[in-house]
Amino acid sequence: MSFKLKKNNKNLVKIFSIIEEKLPDSIFKKLGLSFFIYMTTNKIIHVYTIEKNNDISAIITVIDYKNYISMNKKIIKYFIQHPLKILINFISILGSTSKKSLIKINEDYLHLLHLIIIKKKFTDISIKRKDSILNNFYKKILKKHSSKVLFLCFDEKNKKAQSYYKRNKFNFFYKIKNFIYLKKRYL
Repeated sequence: MSFKLKKNNKNLVKIFSIIEEKLPDSIFKKLGLSFFIYMTTNKIIHVYTIEKNNDISAIITVIDYKNYISMNKKIIKYFIQHPLKILINFISILGSTSKKSLIKINEDYLHLLHLIIIKKKFTDISIKRKDSILNNFYKKILKKHSSKVLFLCFDEKNKKAQSYYKRNKFNFFYKIKNFIYLKKRYL
């Protein structure tokens, strides 16, 4: 059976636990499951899974232009409803909101928030084939969001991410502090 892309709003607890385990620096881990569910159910972020035999092989979360631009307001709204979260996560919140404040993006840009590839699910295929599968799914996701450019940021210490995005011809876009922004246009 082949890999399938699914828009996934049902397995959020399982998806969040994978994000929490695989990306310990994610703002979503720091702010918790309720924040992740809030962002997803309010269609601020969109969650996709790549599955094989109904088992998650990869997770892709994205945010569109409109929500990316207004994300700080939506985060503030969430914190007004959950004031204790502000006290617990004040430094993380400040760091996250300052990351995006200076970059300029276009309306046809889609922000890749999370890419988690469960390596053991791809061991029976080549790296080139795996990259091809992911790139095809990026194109489908971009089309669903009427976007042409996928952009992302990650900590420059993340050598695996650097290797993956370099191999897949993502281009340098911007740098702020220790965060590197890359983008790739898909036609």
